[in-house]
Amino acid sequence: MIKKKLLFYWVGVIQFLFVFIIGFNAQSDTLKEYLVLEKLLTEGVETFSVIEVDSSDMLKYRGQTIDDLLSQNGAVYVKQYGSGNLASLSIRGSSANQTQVYWNEIPVNSATLGLSDLSLFPVDFYDKIILQKGGSSLSSGSGGIGGALSLFSNQTNRDKFKLSAEQTLGSFGIKRTKVKVNYGNQKTSFMTGYLHRFAINDFSYIDVTSLQREVKKRENASINQHGFIQEGKIKIKDNSIIDFKLNFLKSWRQIPSIIGLPNNGEFQNDQYLRSLLGYKWFNDKWSHQIKFAYVNELMSYQDTSHDITSEFKVDSYHANYKINRYFSSIGAKIQFYLMNRMDVANSDYFLDLTSQSRSSAYFKWEQTIGKISYHFAIRNELVDYNTKPLMPSLGIKRSFLVNKKVLYSDFNISKTSRYPTLNDQFWIPGGNSLLLPEIGHELEWNNSSDLIEGVKFSLSSFYGKTKDWILWLPNTNGVWSPENIKEVMRYGVESRIVVEKDLGAVSLRSTFQYNMLNAVTKASYIQNDAALNHQLMYTPKNQGQFCLDVLFNKFLIYYRQSLVGRVYINSDNTSYLPNYSPADFGLEWTSSYIDGKQIIAGLKIINIFNEDYHVISYRPMPGLHVLFNLKINLKQQ
Repeated sequence: MIKKKLLFYWVGVIQFLFVFIIGFNAQSDTLKEYLVLEKLLTEGVETFSVIEVDSSDMLKYRGQTIDDLLSQNGAVYVKQYGSGNLASLSIRGSSANQTQVYWNEIPVNSATLGLSDLSLFPVDFYDKIILQKGGSSLSSGSGGIGGALSLFSNQTNRDKFKLSAEQTLGSFGIKRTKVKVNYGNQKTSFMTGYLHRFAINDFSYIDVTSLQREVKKRENASINQHGFIQEGKIKIKDNSIIDFKLNFLKSWRQIPSIIGLPNNGEFQNDQYLRSLLGYKWFNDKWSHQIKFAYVNELMSYQDTSHDITSEFKVDSYHANYKINRYFSSIGAKIQFYLMNRMDVANSDYFLDLTSQSRSSAYFKWEQTIGKISYHFAIRNELVDYNTKPLMPSLGIKRSFLVNKKVLYSDFNISKTSRYPTLNDQFWIPGGNSLLLPEIGHELEWNNSSDLIEGVKFSLSSFYGKTKDWILWLPNTNGVWSPENIKEVMRYGVESRIVVEKDLGAVSLRSTFQYNMLNAVTKASYIQNDAALNHQLMYTPKNQGQFCLDVLFNKFLIYYRQSLVGRVYINSDNTSYLPNYSPADFGLEWTSSYIDGKQIIAGLKIINIFNEDYHVISYRPMPGLHVLFNLKINLKQQ
């Protein structure tokens, strides 16, 4: 059966190539301003709520992982099981499985678990991070009922030679090393990088289970990661490029027990390899993009006290083809996007080698007429030859002049779905092959304006429902099994103010964000379900962030603080974790380039107020700790 599916996969790949070659040969070679045209052809109209993480914020979290960055900069909920341990993302009250993660447009959520562990995504591997909320995730793929996180890396440049070496030392045995080399010319450019992250994580915490509330040190919490990144770009012509990317990460980490229980000597090995080969071509009307990718994922868990071992391996093969056609005379664009994916998984808890094939087609029409822009899109997906529910979206955007200020307002409606994971279907014992896909519907209204010079304001509101939500529960035989259990209603408001001021020698930039979210169980197949009409567990109703950057001469001072309201830890909302608001402070000095040499030195204090808090019940987070950073750049033009 797997051979048959692999044949199906490669037939799809050949079809992609056939369509690509025909489209390529049919186009004109008349070219204009290449960079302007490429942006016009590929970006298009965006009516949904989309946030790009500022590149300067990414630099402040180099040496750390995506969960650290987003917990202080993204105004989204990051569920962290402790420093260096599992971290997952929730957008607009969705589960981690309903939030998709993409690496250079390739879906990388685990085919078995259905989620991505953000603690295995080093910030240094990426140079662009985008949060797509609600139905905007449909443009990237399916499954993002709450939204999607898109990670991009394009770290090649035209430097003949550039070497960066960086060392970070900090509290709790933190040691981080990064080396990156860029080399190239006008036609070719390459980047090679290596990253090592190590920490003992023996921080102090309060044992809330003891009557004396003893202060103890965290045990069995070390991490050790090695990462490698390789990128290359070859410019065939001014309008055609071949690029390739490779990410490799090997991680070993101990898993500490919850407070009050003895350690079981648990540890986990994770390893992934992500590779991609792409080709892009465009002219004044068309753009073509084709990508082939191979993703390999390994995980091994051991509990030495109870002699428990669990392992899985997943090989994923991807082939994507995207074509855009621009109609300048009517200000419109058509996009057609084909995605083909094959997952082959082997697990201790599968009866046999398991596979799943997915093919999807996405069509989008968008147009700008005067002050109005609109789009219509639809995605259709085949999973193992079976058609799944259509996923349409419709959006309209208009600009208004209010008190001599331009106000942009847009309204969107969308439908998304998420298909059950391989574990949901084939886990032994308990897998359920009869599960229905989860279905999400959402309405969204976004408004944005420049209130005064240097002050930008945006306000979004949304309302959504998710039905056939999948939960694992014990059945009549006492075996845990997934079922389509409940319907959830989600609605809320998201606000954001960005202030930028240049005061001569001093530049200021501050961001205020506040989100209000209600995510309530409205229907359930469980008799007398205590969760009915209550907030979902581990879903904060209130969340906010404050960011401040002060740039003076060659010094940068920055401050980050997040506020997460109480989260309920049981279904009837009688128990909860209190709100927490950890803050980070940093100081960085950057020298000028002198004879091709540059030095960057920094100090960062994390959790500066030494707040004692838990993101997950009985799993403490580190208190105040300090990082010292030194980076040297050597450059030859």
